[in-house]
Amino acid sequence: MLTTTTPKSEELQAQTHLVRTIEAALKVSIPDTEEIRFRSSLLRCAEAQLATLKPAFITRLYEAACDVKFPSDEVTAFRKALQAAIGRSLGLKQYRRRA
Repeated sequence: MLTTTTPKSEELQAQTHLVRTIEAALKVSIPDTEEIRFRSSLLRCAEAQLATLKPAFITRLYEAACDVKFPSDEVTAFRKALQAAIGRSLGLKQYRRRA
């Protein structure tokens, strides 16, 4: 039987692939220059797609970014972008304390 993939399933596969690749890249404890450039490109790609990523993927990316022992400024900025996306999706603005 011949199976065809729909644009939706292709998009889901691409997002899954991106998330898994970022998870792996963030596990490299001491990245060399080439790995840092690769990781940077991946993070920028994911950040550009945050509005279309499924919430479960955003959570997985956030977990991976939080697991980085000594994050670079770029990883920290990525983690904060993920926090903002999670905050928006959960409506956390309404729970802020007024100072």
